Formats: sequence, C-alpha cells, structure tokens
Amino acid sequence: MAWLVITLLLALICFGMPIGFALMIAAAIAMALSGIDLIMVPIQLFSGANKVVLLAIPLFIFMGELMGATSISDRIINLARALVGWMRGGLAHVNVVTSMFMAEMSGSAVADAAVMSKIFVPSMEKQGYPRTFSAAITATSATLGIIIPPSIPMVLYGVTTNTSIKDLFVAGIVPGLLLGGAFMITSYIFARRENYPVDEHFEMARLGSAFVGALVPLMIPVLVVGGLIGGFVTPTEAATLGVVAALIYGWPIRRDLDAGKVYELASATVRQTSVVMMIIAGSAVLGQFLANEQIPQMIAQGLGGLTENFVLRMLLINVFLLFLGMFLHASAAIIVVVPMLLPLSQEMGIDPVHFGVIVCLNLGIGQQTPPVASVLLTVCSATGLRIEQVMGYCKWFILAMFITLMVVSFTPITATMFL
Repeated sequence: MAWLVITLLLALICFGMPIGFALMIAAAIAMALSGIDLIMVPIQLFSGANKVVLLAIPLFIFMGELMGATSISDRIINLARALVGWMRGGLAHVNVVTSMFMAEMSGSAVADAAVMSKIFVPSMEKQGYPRTFSAAITATSATLGIIIPPSIPMVLYGVTTNTSIKDLFVAGIVPGLLLGGAFMITSYIFARRENYPVDEHFEMARLGSAFVGALVPLMIPVLVVGGLIGGFVTPTEAATLGVVAALIYGWPIRRDLDAGKVYELASATVRQTSVVMMIIAGSAVLGQFLANEQIPQMIAQGLGGLTENFVLRMLLINVFLLFLGMFLHASAAIIVVVPMLLPLSQEMGIDPVHFGVIVCLNLGIGQQTPPVASVLLTVCSATGLRIEQVMGYCKWFILAMFITLMVVSFTPITATMFL
C-alpha cells in the first residue's frame, strides 16, 4: 500500500496536478482501499491547517513582499558591494552576501530568487559575467533563504515535529554562514579561472555610508529574529512585528508604498499562502493514512535494518532526502517525509533541531535539482535560459552545497553550538 501511495502521488505530480490536490487524492484513494472512513478526509484537511503557529507563514511572506517592494533591496546591495565588491569576481560575492541579508527578511528561497534574478543577472552580464554563471549563482544563493532565519520550512518542521521554532532558527545561523562561504569560495575559483572583474575598490567611507543607509532595514529582521530567540515573542508575534515594521518603514517613512501597492502585495501573499496551505492540508490527510498503517515506523526499520553503522545510516538518510527533494515541494516533503525518518534519527541519537537543519539543507539542494528544481526554474523563467544551460555552472555550486551538508550532518556542533 505504501508503494501504491507513493507511485500514485508521483504519477499525479508528473502529470501536472498541483501538489496539494495530488496529496489529497492519493491519500483518499489509499484510505478507501484500506477501509478507512472517508469522513476523515475533510476532518484532517481542516485540523492539519488549523494551527495558530502556521499564521507565521503568510506573515513572513507578507513581510518579505513589503521589504522587497521598497528601497530596502537597493540599500542592502549597496552594503554588500561595499563589504565584498573589492574581491575578484566582486559582483558574484555581492550576490551571495545580498542573499544572506535578504534571507533574514523573506524565509522563502523562491521569493528571493525571483527578486534577485531581476536585479543581479542583468548587472552581472553588463560587467562581463556569462549569463549562465549569473543565473547559477543567483539560484543557488537564494537557497540561503530557507537556512538563515526566518525560514518557512523550519516553521513547518517545528510544527510537524513539535520542535522549538526558536531553536531551529538559532541552529540555522552557522550552517547558513557556512553555505554562504562555500558559495563565495566556488565563485572565487571561477573568478580566478575566468578572470571576472573586481566590482569596486574598498573604501571605509563608502562602507560606513552604506551601513548607515542599510541600518534601519537590517534592524527589522534583527527585531524579528532577536525577539523570537530572546523568548519575548512567539513565531507568529515575531512575524507580525516584522510586517508592522516593514509597513511603517515603507509607507510613512520612505513613501515607497501606497494603499494600492500594499493591496497588490497582500494579494500576492494570499496566492503564495494558499499554495502552501493546500500542501499542508493535503499532507495532513496523507500523514493520517501513513500513521494508521505505521508506514513511518516500517520505513525507519527498513533503513535502519540495512546497516548498524552510524555513518552509513546518516548517508542513507541524506540520499533518501535528496531523492525526495528532487520530486517534492519542500513543504510537502517536510510534512510527509519527516515523520517517516524522525524515529530512525531519534534511534541514532540525532538531536531533532540538528535533524531539522539537515532536512532543510537537503531540500535546498532539491530546489536546484531537476525535475522539480523550483528555485532554479524561477531564475530560468526570469532570465529566459534553459535548465541545461545553467546546470553547467550550477552543478559546481550544488557540489558546494553537498559538501556543506556533509559537514553539518557529521558535525552537530555547527547547528547546536548556540542552543
């Protein structure tokens, strides 16, 4: 029955059905074949989405939309250029550092990719960078949006496993910095080999001016994440603070927003949220069936029975997550797959917070890997490039992500040092 559900789910997705509906249909068919009363379908649809902490998702999305529509992105880019623009391949490093800053504001890799591809790919092309390289670094660096807090996948992981979202946010900081560093090293190697230019020479006065200009925008995510880490607010309250701060900064202070623009951004937020919530609701139905059939325990026992070696088990978990990340949306993968692997990770003595970071890193790689490749497809759509064109460079950045994944997987201190 488990293989039937998985096969049916993947088949529906491959035929183009929205993932949320595919989850519902596959689960409903499996429940009917198993003799489970289908009245459970609407009950699970409602209960799966009826969680107060899930309000943080649309609020974080709205915060990112508000901040992306103001002059904040320009100020962040100016700061990044002053910080790292003097290095060989400067604009590639600026791309990565900007993504690290923007990751603090949106929590969504797809949203970051959509914004950054419009800004950086044309600019880098004008400075002589290959368009395919520019698209590759833009797509992969956007993955930092789900590692560096706030992170929507981490919110979903916390809700699914009853793990502290605050701890997950703290745990994502160091791996996010490691991943950003890995991207910059890879960019530097290409810059030296292909003689990419320096963006601008370092000047302390320019850095000071750029920092002052970006100070208020940077304080918004500090307020959000800092308030959550400090225990002063819940995730939903932290996201609300971010929305209010971004709204005040963008409307009455900077006057980048007006009522019409805010309505447009709110509508975009509703559309994005509806996609995520349909996946969450559909995953709740499938999760109920899997729990009834004890499939998570069977999968955990099956993987665990292959070997007793910790290293091999960890590699098996990563391979399993990488494979599913290639086919499933990150939200669906977390809600469907994590309950299957959590018993095995606990048996291995892996901290749930550490495991959450491992899951997000794996799914981040999946966002760059066909056939789903949601982030890479976003950048390709914005730049008019085909995936196979971008993969020539992108594969090396994916390798950097995989190396970072291995470091974080086998060095728990990278995720738990501040807990």
